[in-house]
Amino acid sequence: MQIRRVTVSNFRGIREAEWRLPAQRFLCLVGPGDSTKTTLLDAIALVLTTRFNVTFSDADFYQCDTSRPIILRVLIGDLSDDLLADTAFGMNLTGLTASWELEHDPLPGSEPCVLLQLSVDQDLEPTWSVVRHGEYEDGLPLTGGRRRSLGLFRVDERVDTHLRWGRGSALTRITNDGASEAVTVAQRASRNAVFDQSLPALEAAAKQVSEAAGAIGGGQFDLRPGWDPVASASPSALLLHEGNVPLTNAGLGTRRLTSIAAQEQAAVKGDILLIDEIEHGLDPHRLLHVLHQIKQRSAAGRGQVIISTHSPLAVQAMDATDICVVQNDAGKTEIRPVPADIAGTQGALRACPSAILARKVVVGEGKTEAGIIRHLIRAWNDERARHGKPSHAALGVAFLDGGGNPAAARATIFQNLGIQAVLLVDRDDPSVDGPIALAEKAGVEVIRWQLGKSTEAEAIHTLDEPSLVALLELALELKGSDAVVDHITTALPRLPKTDVSLTSVAWSDAGYTLEEVRAAIAKAAGGGDGKKASDKAWFKREDAGERLGEFILQRWSHYEDQHLGGELTKLRSHVYGDEEQQGSDV
Repeated sequence: MQIRRVTVSNFRGIREAEWRLPAQRFLCLVGPGDSTKTTLLDAIALVLTTRFNVTFSDADFYQCDTSRPIILRVLIGDLSDDLLADTAFGMNLTGLTASWELEHDPLPGSEPCVLLQLSVDQDLEPTWSVVRHGEYEDGLPLTGGRRRSLGLFRVDERVDTHLRWGRGSALTRITNDGASEAVTVAQRASRNAVFDQSLPALEAAAKQVSEAAGAIGGGQFDLRPGWDPVASASPSALLLHEGNVPLTNAGLGTRRLTSIAAQEQAAVKGDILLIDEIEHGLDPHRLLHVLHQIKQRSAAGRGQVIISTHSPLAVQAMDATDICVVQNDAGKTEIRPVPADIAGTQGALRACPSAILARKVVVGEGKTEAGIIRHLIRAWNDERARHGKPSHAALGVAFLDGGGNPAAARATIFQNLGIQAVLLVDRDDPSVDGPIALAEKAGVEVIRWQLGKSTEAEAIHTLDEPSLVALLELALELKGSDAVVDHITTALPRLPKTDVSLTSVAWSDAGYTLEEVRAAIAKAAGGGDGKKASDKAWFKREDAGERLGEFILQRWSHYEDQHLGGELTKLRSHVYGDEEQQGSDV
């Protein structure tokens, strides 16, 4: 049994959504906060719930608009013979074609499915029905018993439900009628235990009430304390213990894992398992283990598992095609399965898992650019906080190292998955021009330096002598005196091989122009000829890139009207959106 399609209308944060699920048994919903991942799981759970006492309020309607009904539909395929029988759903089937279109009746070559609907009008009374494509108003009633035959389990913050022998719990399904018998025995034992004890205070109170009742004509009684024969009559009074300790006293991670285990044992007919925020309460090693076990279960063909996560670690542990990206724009929710034919997707998700959890991602070409971005965004966040404006994190923006040459391709992948991508890249390597052009065509916002300029060269080529000396002092902190002197004197061989070579006086005495010094420092900072990515480069670490970003902001009045300043201003606008301001502090 597998869910093939979910349709949601006017429910909580979703104005409209249609999710056509990939034909696989394990799926993971990812996306930024408030993208309505949990709402999608809630919609499925409500359609398939076995509960009879589901209540709704005006807050369950999109923007509390009760003039439009809530409509939730779940299309289920891969039906067992029992469910295809005329006594189950066989007389009310909908067809699903190979191109994923719906038919009123299954035709040859189509998959027979059952289409279930939950509707709620402004009277707040839920109505469950079995409907057919094109006849959504004339469905047949769907009872709780028939919903129970579809076997839904839900793991969320209410994990303790499945640690008890309560109505609809996994333990109750496993046990059949044994729990009711145990409760009856326990009730009798409890009554006898109270009768057999000496309880002076309770007995005195009972005698006092007996005499008072007789005095007012209520009758002659010999009252005594006892156990209510219907108290805790529900099997939910029974729960799992570890030794003498109730398992409900254990930590959240242990309770969630035990709840999942109980539901897996009860899921023997291809049931559907929903797990919201699977990482909740779990240590990293436990998270990875439970993901592996659940994927093994789904691979064995036992029903379907749909989870959601905010964990980059969980994203790294999954195949790219396990993932569906959820985005919500003004109430319209879109769910994009990661297609198998996007080259490099698996590598991008393993290298940059946080990107797929964001609304927008800023990709620095390499470590230098990533470090600059990190420092700039922190400084911009501080300034925006002083003006009461949200940070990049509050806006759902992630930033990361694109890994060098793959950066443009990775930005394109995220853009194609519905995550707005911004790429900061230098312009001294023409081999990346093709991937960058493809990224721009896909909609990636590209921030780039002047033709022929590396990031170091772009930052250096307009500096005056005092700023050049300050940059060399920064390089001394990062690389040490011997290395920097060697780099500079290799580029400017007339200079002495001493610290004096790092002064403007030495440059002038050696007959070098300011333009020659700038070019030499830019070459040295980048690692020299053909060594751009070597360990000789001054800023090819994220922490060193942060220091270069700090250097740039300290001289913002110089850079502001330069090409670099203009591009970084564009970067800021892309990070924070249309509400960006005039006259920023940095």
